Amino acid sequence: MTDGTLNPKSRQDIMMKIIERLAIILSVAVAVSFWGCGNKNEIKAPPAGVDSLAVAKIRPDQEMRNARIYLYNKAIITTDIKADYIEKYEKLDSTLAWKLNVHFFDSTGKELSNMVADSGLVRERTNIMIANGHVVVISEDNSKLETEQLLWNAQKNKIETDKFVRIIQNEDTLTGYGLEADQRLKKIKIKKQVSGNIRKTEDMEL
Repeated sequence: MTDGTLNPKSRQDIMMKIIERLAIILSVAVAVSFWGCGNKNEIKAPPAGVDSLAVAKIRPDQEMRNARIYLYNKAIITTDIKADYIEKYEKLDSTLAWKLNVHFFDSTGKELSNMVADSGLVRERTNIMIANGHVVVISEDNSKLETEQLLWNAQKNKIETDKFVRIIQNEDTLTGYGLEADQRLKKIKIKKQVSGNIRKTEDMEL
C-alpha cells in the first residue's frame, strides 16, 4: 500500500495467499481434531480445486479505513483489532485486514499483550484471527514472540503457529518451529528444533 489504495492485482494476490494459507492451516487442524467433533463453530477448509478465477472475482461487501474489530469469548471482549484498512466478505465470514495493531485482554478487561502484523484474516463468527507477515507479540512482562504467521483462537485463548518462532525474555532467546501459547506468553510449548537457552523455563514445554 503506497497511497492507501490497493490495486486489483495486489488485492487478488493477497487474498489468494491468505486463503491458501488458511486452507493449509485448517486441513492440518482437522487432521489433529483441533476443532473437535461436533463443534457448531467449526471452520471448514475450502474444498480442493477451488477455481482461482472465481475467487479472484469476489468483491468485498464493505471496505473501510482505520477500522476496528472485536473478538469475544462468551460475550466478553478478548481481542481489539485495529487495522489501517479492511475488506469484509460477509458470505465467507472473512475480513482481510492490513497493518494490524491488536490488543489482547483477560476477562476483567486488563490488557495482557499487544501484537502487530502486516496483514491478517479475521473470522468474527468463530472468533478466529490469522496474522501474517512480520508478526510480533509483546506481553505485559515484555516477553516477545516473533514469527511470520500466527493463528489466534479467542474462544480458547490460544495462539498457534507451525512456522519458525523466536521467543525473547530479558536477555535470553529461544528459537524453534511450531508453537502453542496463551496470550500472556506464559504457557508456551515449542514443538521442534528448539535452540537457545532461557534460564527461567518453568512455564515452557520444550
